[in-house]
Amino acid sequence: MTRGGTLGPVSSAAVEAVARAFAVPEGPVRVERLGQGHIHETFLATIAGGARRVVLQRVHTGIFREPERLMENVARVTAHLHATLAREGAADRARRALSLVSARDGRPFHRDAQDGFWRCFEFIERTRALETAADPREAFEAARAFGHFAAALADLAGPPLFEVIPHFHDLPRRLAALETALRGDPHGRAREVASEADAARAAAERVARALARTGTLPRRTVHNDCKLNNVLLDARSGEGLCVIDLDTVMEGSVLADFGDLVRTAACPAAEDERDLARIRLDPARFEALARGYLAGSGGLLEPAELAALPLAGPLLALETGVRFLTDHTEGDVYFRIHRPAHNLDRARAQLRLATLLLDALPTTEVLMRGRC
Repeated sequence: MTRGGTLGPVSSAAVEAVARAFAVPEGPVRVERLGQGHIHETFLATIAGGARRVVLQRVHTGIFREPERLMENVARVTAHLHATLAREGAADRARRALSLVSARDGRPFHRDAQDGFWRCFEFIERTRALETAADPREAFEAARAFGHFAAALADLAGPPLFEVIPHFHDLPRRLAALETALRGDPHGRAREVASEADAARAAAERVARALARTGTLPRRTVHNDCKLNNVLLDARSGEGLCVIDLDTVMEGSVLADFGDLVRTAACPAAEDERDLARIRLDPARFEALARGYLAGSGGLLEPAELAALPLAGPLLALETGVRFLTDHTEGDVYFRIHRPAHNLDRARAQLRLATLLLDALPTTEVLMRGRC
């Protein structure tokens, strides 16, 4: 770990040593990087020539400052999901919810010699994750899995989950943070993002007016990060199987979940698309998302939630665009970047999408009414 809890380089040998700290078979370990996550570092570890494969993650403790409380959440959620699947008599249950692998000392995490915080999950074989939906069927399957996830957690017993990131989905706070970053301008980037900041302010005014017309929405245990690539699909059948990345599962609104699905699956362009002309709403994908989420969640949603769902997409695209723009202005301290100005590219794409989704509200409202 480096100062402030940010992630520094880690060698393959170090990851191999971490793998042996968990309850896995003895034998040689081979590791490789896995996925393109913005926050943590993730590795696939193959144990004893393929006898077992597990996923290792080094948690970004600069962002998740109480990682042990985070893992308490993850343990509660995964145990409840497995119990729900058993009660439902679901087939292939081991592939439908994440399974934690304990460290050899029995804890659901391991701290390495540099105080790096690691966790381990069983690797779910014969699955794939998507960055974009190739067709409406993939959008439907992802949304159905997320809808079922929300329904499965509706009866989570005990106290509310620990709030790992307070005010995570709080647009006014996100906007205030952007204005603070622009005023401070620690890297001299405020001038270059002036037009993007203006676009964010204009979209925020439109969203605020629309939100004022919605009723009070219930608070639920929700995923809070329902990006398309956070659900695993069966590699052969395409069925939505397992929801992953449980870090932000806590109390919130279904708008956060459905909104992230819309912004990542109803648009055929990537989240960081540079050619803004490629960013558009695909009505067929949106309709598939609505069908899938409602099918998966059953009768969970109340009338006020159903009426507000069309606003979820522009709300989350705007919030995400503001977060990317803030991080770019502050020097890329939160989201991992893979090229210069990557967070600015992401911000531009998401702010453009937010504007298009606001313009499309009459269409999405009609499509949603046809599903309810």
